[in-house]
Amino acid sequence: MATFWKLFTSDFCSPLQGGKAIWDGSLPFTLPTVKLDTGEAECSAGWNFVDDLAKGFQIAGMWPNGRPSVVAVIEPSADMIQRGDKWRASSGKIVRFATEIEIAQGIEQFSKVFKPFEAEMVAEQIAWRYALGRPENNEAAVLEALEKALAHRSLNWTVKKYGAARDARDARAARDARDAWDAWDAWDARAAWDARAAWAAWAARAAWAARDAWDAWDALTVYFAAQQKWIEQPADLLTLGIRDAYLNGLEIAVPTAKDTLGYAMVER
Repeated sequence: MATFWKLFTSDFCSPLQGGKAIWDGSLPFTLPTVKLDTGEAECSAGWNFVDDLAKGFQIAGMWPNGRPSVVAVIEPSADMIQRGDKWRASSGKIVRFATEIEIAQGIEQFSKVFKPFEAEMVAEQIAWRYALGRPENNEAAVLEALEKALAHRSLNWTVKKYGAARDARDARAARDARDAWDAWDAWDARAAWDARAAWAAWAARAAWAARDAWDAWDALTVYFAAQQKWIEQPADLLTLGIRDAYLNGLEIAVPTAKDTLGYAMVER
């Protein structure tokens, strides 16, 4: 019997449409009945889900709102239909959350495009997924990690704390230091990624490129490009330090002025 998967954001919203929370995480949960479009379109009205978790990650993302997606097992209503890689039904019951083993297996399937570095990319994605969950709250460790990240990128910058993520984003929006932003993001590595005709893993972009998780996207891009020898940079150039900062409760880190990295902690 097939297992069907439905993905949500960390706050139980639709990963593609956003909006209000669909449920509160309680189990089991019966989805309200909605109109089901039985036409041929792959994405249309109804509750959408997949029978392949790797495809689910490709469509809905691994961290769609900057935090790990919620992966749930759904028992769809009897009127379910399949269109392309997706299924949809008028209703269904969410019966349990995916186990960490099942999630890892989904990432393994997803990562087959990363030959011959599948195992390394699986480990990197799982590590990023864990870190973006912000399991710890240790500001001293965040500061140490950010300073380590700057040193690893050969940036002699000051670290400045902001009271909230919005304050840091506002400062970033007002910055004049375009060259500083380029140095932080390492655009030369992204240029290698954009030569997407050279590799089959371009589909990974949809799974990684959450608006609030660009650091993970950039780090994974550089990691794979360096492993493939497409760029002459250390594979951990954009991973060292910054991932540990997220693990310890970093909400956001962005250049906010010349030679200044602004950061804010998770509001708990």
